[in-house]
Amino acid sequence: MNGSDLSGLTFLIVEENSFKLSIIRQHLRAFEVGEIIECLDATEAYRTLCAKKVDFVITDSGMSPVDGLALVRQIRTGEKTPTPEMPVIILVENPDLPKLTAARDVGATEVLTKPISAKLLGQRIQHAVRNTRNFVRADRFTGPDRRRRKPGARKEEERRQQDASPLN
Repeated sequence: MNGSDLSGLTFLIVEENSFKLSIIRQHLRAFEVGEIIECLDATEAYRTLCAKKVDFVITDSGMSPVDGLALVRQIRTGEKTPTPEMPVIILVENPDLPKLTAARDVGATEVLTKPISAKLLGQRIQHAVRNTRNFVRADRFTGPDRRRRKPGARKEEERRQQDASPLN
C-alpha cells in the first residue's frame, strides 16, 4: 500500500467476533503496521488503552454488553484516556442513517460499513494519518472536527461575508 509509513504505529482492534477480528488483523499486517493489539470487548479495550501506548483504534460499533460507541465516547472524554485525540475508526454493520450519525456524533474519526474491504480500510487509515483535523471539546461533542475542508476551499467566515446581503 502506498502512503504514510505505518510501521511505527500500534493499532488496537476491538471486535467480539474472532473471525472478523482475524480479517482486520490480516488487513493490518498487509499494511505493515507496527504492533497489533486485539481485544474482544470494549471494557478490556479501554483497560488496554490506559495501560499501553496505542496510536490508532478500530472498533466494532455493535458489541455487547458495552458497545463500540460507548468505547469511543470513553476514549474521547475519559479522564484516564492517555490520548483522547487518537484516530478511531468505527465499523458499522447493517448501516442506516441513525447508526452512521451516532458513530459520527460520539467522535469517530472515520466510519466504515461492514463487510470491510482491505482497500477501503487502508484508504481510511491513510486519510486519518495524513489529514488530522482539529480536536473539538464542547458540551455536546468531543472529537475531531466533523467538518471536512477541501484544499483551496473558502473559509466559512469568508463565504458568509460574501453571501450576506443587506435587508431593505
